[in-house]
Amino acid sequence: MLRRAANLIAAIAVMALAFLGMVKAGGWYLDTEERQVRDGLKDPRTAILPVMERPHDDGRHTR
Repeated sequence: MLRRAANLIAAIAVMALAFLGMVKAGGWYLDTEERQVRDGLKDPRTAILPVMERPHDDGRHTR
């Protein structure tokens, strides 16, 4: 019974880590997408999120 509980806890932990990894990877991809569109590496028509012009986009704030 103890082994079964340990296996269940381990399975839940692995699934939670996998989910957090997917969230982190997805966030990283969406975070860099705007920069890729602005640099001309990605077509704005295929962007997942809309890339909007902002008043401070004058090149002074580089990443």
